[in-house]
Amino acid sequence: MARTAKPVGGGRSQEGRPPPSSAEEVQPWAPLDAALAAYAAGAADATLAMYTDVGGPEEVPVSLFFRSASEMGPVESAALARAEGRVLDLGAGAGALAMVLRKRGFAVTAVELLPAGCAAMVEAGLPDVREGGLETVGPDERFDTVLVLMNGLGFAGTLEGLPAFLRCLADVLSPGGRILADSTDPRGWDPPEDGRYPGEVHMQLRFAATAGPPFPFLFVDADAVAAAAATVGLRTDVVVREDGGRFLVRVVRGPV
Repeated sequence: MARTAKPVGGGRSQEGRPPPSSAEEVQPWAPLDAALAAYAAGAADATLAMYTDVGGPEEVPVSLFFRSASEMGPVESAALARAEGRVLDLGAGAGALAMVLRKRGFAVTAVELLPAGCAAMVEAGLPDVREGGLETVGPDERFDTVLVLMNGLGFAGTLEGLPAFLRCLADVLSPGGRILADSTDPRGWDPPEDGRYPGEVHMQLRFAATAGPPFPFLFVDADAVAAAAATVGLRTDVVVREDGGRFLVRVVRGPV
């Protein structure tokens, strides 16, 4: 699945609360799927609304998911420069990163839950596009690089779920392989009133008339990533940091 590039911070204003879902059966990521489809159909100015329970709404340009190599920020650029061998792009979105690597001669497997994202990648000519998640990776498949970007560690949902998520990613690594993942340090945000870790948020997406139900999403600091990785026999180092707390981390089995 694709993810938004930065979190909503700030206080807990009434205006910042997520709107109610238009239908309970709508899947959490359905608004993003609809947004990708609209952009691919010509809605170049389409925007996705993102809400969390720790901040106000943020309007995300859908063009972000279709950007070129020259439009990548420091985190994505650093990750692309460090890709090696066979690459798995998990949560590939519309294939922005996968397409750059494909053009550079890498064998890329792009995995994405959203049908519109998969359709965009197939249309762009990516040869190995899989709709779903890690379950689409065969039991004997291994990758030299696993990309989990655009605040990709948010897939873990909670701090408690982070070690298991990292272990699942490591299970598809070849010997000497690396995971390149990013997040945004939430430690400077307003502390949640219920005492939970500030990066454990509930997020909701809306596009046009489609609003998905809230879902758990994690923003996590680099120290917490290192601690979680250590519990499952992994090591980390921070590759690059951006203003605003976003960072890229490399995760490996052996010494960094």
